[in-house]
Amino acid sequence: MPVRDLTEPVTVVNRFTVKGDVAAFEREFRAHSRFLREQDGFAFLVTVQLVDRPREFVHLGHWRSLAGFQRVVRDETFRRHVTRLGSRVETEVDQAVSVGRVLRREARQGSANVVLTRADAVGDHRRFEQRFAAMASYFDGFGGFGGSDLLRSTLRPSGYLGVSWWQDAEDCERALRSQGLNRHRIALADAADVITERTRHIAYESVTAV
Repeated sequence: MPVRDLTEPVTVVNRFTVKGDVAAFEREFRAHSRFLREQDGFAFLVTVQLVDRPREFVHLGHWRSLAGFQRVVRDETFRRHVTRLGSRVETEVDQAVSVGRVLRREARQGSANVVLTRADAVGDHRRFEQRFAAMASYFDGFGGFGGSDLLRSTLRPSGYLGVSWWQDAEDCERALRSQGLNRHRIALADAADVITERTRHIAYESVTAV
């Protein structure tokens, strides 16, 4: 395995499937998120909930450096939070780096305005990256487009998570129903095995530490 640069940014991707009370999990997770916001090296976090499977959440924790994240996971408070949360959920964990980010405007919280594109690239991974960028450019022509981020896994080199968001659910729906989108979906499917998921934007929190 290649040695990773500890000074480089990293995104920690957690997918949670809640086994019990969803509201209790959300309360516990909010406390954990507040703790993360105060840590040195933390940048921002995004949490979404799948529309079709409301027991599933995806949490994207963005860190300014891999070293900063590694320091936090050794913290005793972090370990206690993980132990409490772990009893409530089944978890999939990944780490990723951004290979293409477009920022326009924030997504309204509580709205079904975020789309996840889970992909395993087939062949040359650059082909998939280029086609995702072309789709983001297409979305940029619609009103209310907030932006996109393409994250490439550092644990599975062919694995990607694309995040696309709009200001509200109506903007998202209009883009997803547009006739021109189909050609981009076909192009993506030719370059990767793709799963698309509509999600509700639960939380966006940025760093509070000075």
